[in-house]
Order: sequence, then structure tokens, then C-alpha cells
Amino acid sequence: MDSMGGQLLKAVEEANLEEILDSLRAAVPSQTTQTGTRRIKTTHLDDLDQLAARQFRTTQAPTISISGRSLPLVYKIISTLVSPPHSKALFVLDFDGRFDATRLTCTDNDLQHVYVQQPPYNEGSNINVEHTRSLIADAEHFMIYEGDSEASRTREWWGTVVLGGLGAGDLVAGWKGWLHVERDNVPGYSLRVALEEAFERRSNRQEAVDATGWAATSQWGRFTFEE
Repeated sequence: MDSMGGQLLKAVEEANLEEILDSLRAAVPSQTTQTGTRRIKTTHLDDLDQLAARQFRTTQAPTISISGRSLPLVYKIISTLVSPPHSKALFVLDFDGRFDATRLTCTDNDLQHVYVQQPPYNEGSNINVEHTRSLIADAEHFMIYEGDSEASRTREWWGTVVLGGLGAGDLVAGWKGWLHVERDNVPGYSLRVALEEAFERRSNRQEAVDATGWAATSQWGRFTFEE
């Protein structure tokens, strides 16, 4: 018994306390962590939720903000949220006009609960925080009161994803964000490979790049993911 207790104690001592705390916070069934009237939302991607918890403790900023090649992670988050067992509904405010619903990996039935608005160019080209907040308020009104969203009333509304906006939204993807997404490292050519050979193998190289996952990096840690 003493031997078993010693082994358990050693395992606890070797565990990273920060990781344990982050895992516990991410596992709390509450949908949000409150901060005044703002809150940080759970994405149900454990690695991301743990980073978001660390970031929030440091900055008290409740927005999950993503920069770089953000769309693959945005698609993964949305697909996860609207699919079982979470089955949320959410609103996408797409200032960039680049959101492609065919990239989502959810079923057609779940896709019906992803609402997308693409403001006209003259409206989206001069955006600011207050304008974005006004559009988010309109989105909330739409989700609660408009007949076109009635099919999603039985689902919990997760919140708003803003693409190309500034400073507002539960999840924001733009040129600036605390989480930066790029392709994970792809091994380069050997120094022995001649230029002509590298040119001939360029299609294989592109296949290797396309098959590589993505890396999300921040000052609070990093994780990799597949589309």
C-alpha cells in the first residue's frame, strides 16, 4: 500500500500543475467564464479551451482572437459546435466575404443552424468596433425574434463569429489576434537536391504541404490540428 501511495504521489509531482488546472477549468460544465457582462466561450476543442483559459487569466480579454491563416481553425470550431453532442446554433458575421460553408464538416441538418451575414462592401469597408457591435446586436435580435431563425430556437445559441472585424464578437478572426495559425512545419529539401530535381518534384512537395496539419501558436502555448 505504501509503495502504491508513493507511486501515485510521484505521478502527481511529475504532472504539470498548470496543465492540470487548465484541464479542470476546461472540463467545468459551465458554458462561460464570467467577467462583468462579457464572457469567454467554450469551443469544445480541449487544446484551444486550455489556451483561452490561460490567456483570459492574464489579460481578462474574453474574445478568442485568431490571426494568420485562421479559416481552417474557424471551420473546425464551427463544425464542432453545431454537431452532436453540442448541437449549438451560431451567427457568422463575414466582413471578408471569404467564408465557405462547404468547408464545414457537419451534416446538412446541423449546417442549417449556422447563420451567415456578409455586409455589403461599402458597409464592411469602413468598419469599426461600434459598427461591429451594432451588427452583433442585430444578429442577437434576429436569433431571438425573427421567424427565419425559428428552427434553431430549440438549440442553445453559442454566440457570434466575426471574420475581418475589430474588437467585438465571441470569436474574431482578422489580421491581429493572440492566437496565430499557420501550416505546421514541412521538412525542406535536402541540400543535395539539385534545383532541377526540386522543380520536378514540386507536385509531390505540394501534396506534402496539403497533407500537413495546422499549428496554432500563442505566448500561452501551441497545439496542432487537422481540418
